[in-house]
Amino acid sequence: MRKPHAPSTFGFGIIGRVPMAMNTVAIVFLVSDVRDSFALAGITSAFYTLAGAIVSPRIGKLADRFGTRSVLIPVTLINALAMLGLLFFIDRSTIGLFALAAIFGATFPNFGSYTRTRWSRSITDEKELSSALSLESVFDETAFVVGPALAGFLFALYGSRSPLLAGIVFVIIGGIGLAITSTDHGGFARVEDDHSRGILSIPYVKSLLLSLVAMGLLFGSNFVVIIAVATEGGRASDGGLWVGLYPLGSAVSGLIYGFIHWKISSTIRYTVSLAVMTVCTSGILFFQDLDTIAFWIIVSGIAIGPALISANAFMKELVPLSRLNESFAFLGAAISIGITIGSTLSGVIVEEFDGWKGFYFMTAATALATVISCFGWGFHKEEVATDESNS
Repeated sequence: MRKPHAPSTFGFGIIGRVPMAMNTVAIVFLVSDVRDSFALAGITSAFYTLAGAIVSPRIGKLADRFGTRSVLIPVTLINALAMLGLLFFIDRSTIGLFALAAIFGATFPNFGSYTRTRWSRSITDEKELSSALSLESVFDETAFVVGPALAGFLFALYGSRSPLLAGIVFVIIGGIGLAITSTDHGGFARVEDDHSRGILSIPYVKSLLLSLVAMGLLFGSNFVVIIAVATEGGRASDGGLWVGLYPLGSAVSGLIYGFIHWKISSTIRYTVSLAVMTVCTSGILFFQDLDTIAFWIIVSGIAIGPALISANAFMKELVPLSRLNESFAFLGAAISIGITIGSTLSGVIVEEFDGWKGFYFMTAATALATVISCFGWGFHKEEVATDESNS
């Protein structure tokens, strides 16, 4: 916190993150209210999420090449115009609505990538960097608590358009603020060797991203499953509160985790965190009781913070400093893809069976992430050993 750039990095990063979890909920509120169709709302939200997952790594690559300020300012302004266009087409054209939702999602600034890149490039002490990255993960979790709640509050008081309008104010403040306080004005690293091959060709990156897609299945299904269980149990009003409890355990554990100076490699820490997440999530399968569900929801979120912190730290170790914006954007894209798939599949499971069965899907998702990480880690070790023997 004593670093010269800490107030602007944390401050504008926090402000910009709020719409990260707010916009998808805001889109559902808007479309379901104006067009009276939850199916259309879900499709529109999917266009928003998937477009962001596909395009954000490309925007991150541009930021690595030309500097944060040169990229973030125009992207932020385009994002604001896209949101206004979405509001214009909401009751005029379905095709226009989908197109503007895609542009809106594609141009949403990945604030976590920019702030994590700034820390990674400016801090050389590993202990301090670990603390900074842990705080970044805590801010992510905080956004997912505050964002949906704020969207619901604004919707209830000022109508279905107000959450998106409020969100764009946060994005403009956060985006422009990060841009003008950036010390990365372009050409941070124009080393051609760093950009001669794709991020996915770097050893272990593919398995890391695949495991994060599996983790995204958990994130996309938790709110669907929890709300379904609450509704089926006659406690629908408690569903929103229970969803908010999920990232609570993650925020607390992430904060504690980040202040420990770990001597174990980030690869092992990431895989172990996934294994712990699987165990914690499975606990609710044995105690399917509405009276204890709040406790188990908090417990199931405990390992999320450490897993995400380890994933970000490991990605930093794998890629050159000149490609961190792009690399961190890939992490967010992988999780976003998983969220989109997870929310869809869990919705089908809940409708076909019941809410409690959705927790089996959540546990399976974390187990899958653990298995992928284990196999990827083993393959990476063999690959490194082969390279060393050849050299």
